[in-house]
Amino acid sequence: MPIVIAPPRGPIILDTEELRNELFSSFGTVIENPLPSLVPAAHLDMLPPNAVQANQGSALKYLDVSHMKDFYPAAPSAVLAKAVINMFVCAPRRLLTSQDRNIGGLLPIDILERHPYTTQTFIPLGISPSDARGARYLVIVAPSLPPSSEDSSLPVPDASGLPGRGLPDLTRIKAFVAKGSQAVTYGAGTWHAPMVVIGSKPIDFVVVQFANGVDIEDCQEAKWNGEIGGVVVTVPRAEGDHLACKL
Repeated sequence: MPIVIAPPRGPIILDTEELRNELFSSFGTVIENPLPSLVPAAHLDMLPPNAVQANQGSALKYLDVSHMKDFYPAAPSAVLAKAVINMFVCAPRRLLTSQDRNIGGLLPIDILERHPYTTQTFIPLGISPSDARGARYLVIVAPSLPPSSEDSSLPVPDASGLPGRGLPDLTRIKAFVAKGSQAVTYGAGTWHAPMVVIGSKPIDFVVVQFANGVDIEDCQEAKWNGEIGGVVVTVPRAEGDHLACKL
């Protein structure tokens, strides 16, 4: 069951940013080909940073593009986790209409979740370069507030560098637009929205994480009443976007 938290005092209108590693680094990792125009070959004059040749020169291997983390040994239940690979088939969300012609639609957000003991990586499948523009998704994240009595029931690992306890800070929530050619890793303990696909096409994601089957340790949720005060993401328009509708 989600923890019910106080909504924002007034509506938060959240503009999106392009998903880039330097903007997202405090929340996790962006995974993408840094040089998609570079065709691997046996004889290259210069290799990109963090790359080595592989497969008899027919491939470039970029090293350590993301890191899986398992903090379940510190969980109160003492139930150890295993690495799991799931698939999410995500349809485009319907958007509210906007009077601004530069905006493709508006998306209300009223719930965030986190996985305190594991990283979680979403990897889009089967998207060609020609389809990448029509296949987009939102990455919505928030830092944590200081610990309070409201979140005292939520277990978290005591590990350096992790957000630790604390409900999501809605005043510092951020939204990014990811292309179909990008994968994303949410850091352990990072508050984030459930997957939101936008555009004209569904996206199949392979999702890689650890899990031990103890609900409160695998996933924690915080929900607020969007009718009183809410968070609304302004989704930029792109060719082929799913039509906005009135709800």
